[in-house]
Amino acid sequence: MSTAPKPVIVVSAPIHERGIELLRPAFEVREVHHGVATEAEMAEALADADAMVLRSVPLPGALLRRCPKLKVIAKHGAGLDSVDLETATELGIVVATSGNANSTSVAEHALTLMLAVLRRVPELDAAVRAGGYRERERMTAFPDLFGATVGIVGYGNIGRDVAQLLTGFRCTVLAYDPVQAETPGAEKVELDELLARSDIVTLHLPLTEGTRHLIGAAELERMKPGAILINTSRGGTVDEGALTKALATATIRAAGLDVFEQEPPDVSAPLFAAPNVVLSPHCGGGTELARVRSAVEAAEAALAVLRGERPRYLFNPEVLGHARAELS
Repeated sequence: MSTAPKPVIVVSAPIHERGIELLRPAFEVREVHHGVATEAEMAEALADADAMVLRSVPLPGALLRRCPKLKVIAKHGAGLDSVDLETATELGIVVATSGNANSTSVAEHALTLMLAVLRRVPELDAAVRAGGYRERERMTAFPDLFGATVGIVGYGNIGRDVAQLLTGFRCTVLAYDPVQAETPGAEKVELDELLARSDIVTLHLPLTEGTRHLIGAAELERMKPGAILINTSRGGTVDEGALTKALATATIRAAGLDVFEQEPPDVSAPLFAAPNVVLSPHCGGGTELARVRSAVEAAEAALAVLRGERPRYLFNPEVLGHARAELS
């Protein structure tokens, strides 16, 4: 006696095995990884898919329209700038995120970059390895994080977690967020005031048309000459050309970047030769615990839609009642 085939789910990048284990009993799991598979191979894999676990593969409207069975895009993480949300919603495709699964991990990474930049950790490490131990008197006149004024741009889950971590350093915390009415743990201010007052500016906001190049030449000019910029959100929120110039001309002291306008970045660009910037490869949410939580949340979102239920972190509730979504 033949059994009905399982619905198909495409996993577009490596995720923790805990998530795969949850999916296997209910789905035929196709691991077709972005950056390994070609665009044509990804499109072919999605053509008859019922669900997708997404990390970073672009999902333009034209591709979504070629996926007639796709019911759910479950994001491993929170950022959805690679998805044509308008088309997904029009087609009745549920878009869900992992909520705050990796927020504490990204917040920790932002704090790590603050300390690495302020304490010049890469430079000190290189000096010791090169036999320059006695250079410590020249190299250790650090600004302090303790007691600094830190401006948090974007006060969602990650921004609030950063503010909580900073309480141990007795920082004055400012927050700018045009959406959040309340900013517990921080003084809510407008962006211009935040830039002018902050010793450190850290970005924690999604990439949208409204936030693209939110930090450009004019905003960098408003910052203190001794200030540093931290970005663990999305590279497109900062104009990298303007930042490169600001670093070269001492408009600001330094930067710590986990994200870039182009990923993988062009490392021949002048930004990557700047001595006053600390870099990491978009790994802020990459702790073991965060990977487990993100994989499990994404898997549970896909399974909820398969059961006809509303996922916990539904991003586009407009699909409720759509024939394709079939959610109770």
